[in-house]
Formats: sequence, structure tokens, C-alpha cells
Amino acid sequence: MTGLVIKTPAGVVMLDMTMSISQHQGSVDTGSVNGSTAIPAVPTGKTRFYIVVPLVDLQREKGKKPGVTITGSTLSWAYSYSTNGWGYFSANCRIYYGYY
Repeated sequence: MTGLVIKTPAGVVMLDMTMSISQHQGSVDTGSVNGSTAIPAVPTGKTRFYIVVPLVDLQREKGKKPGVTITGSTLSWAYSYSTNGWGYFSANCRIYYGYY
């Protein structure tokens, strides 16, 4: 935790401005196909996060981002969308991962 905590002489918290700072560990490009990759472990007590960033214009081309799961030290992604519609495609994306 990083921040500022102010307490009274009796130990009562008057102000708590703490926060968790994120740590980027890496990224992977999906190449528009389902896949997985090994990722490093997070330190004890930390929480894993990921962010999916499209590398194409999703609004104009009806691209779909993948769903992401993390199991142990494996980050997996899979595309899923209705095949009944016209024009949908698996968008190439970058998945950033880390912890806070």
C-alpha cells in the first residue's frame, strides 16, 4: 500500500488516502486466434489484473475482443460471437497483465 494515514493520539483513523499501485508484468498479442501463454506468478497478497486493448477499430469493422481467463500461471483467451450475423470477426488485441 502507498499513501497517507493520519490517526489521532488514541489511534482513531482520521484520514486514509492509501492505494494499491499496479505493476505491469507483460503483454501478449492474440493474433486474432484463440490461445494461451504462461505468465509469471504474482507476489503473495497481490491481486492479478488484465486489460484487453483492441489493435483495430471495433466500431467500424464489428470486431470482437476475446474473453480472457487466468488459471494458475496460464493466461488464456477465446473468441466467441454469434455467427448468424454478417461481418463479425476476431479482432487482433493486446492483453496486458500484472498485479496490484
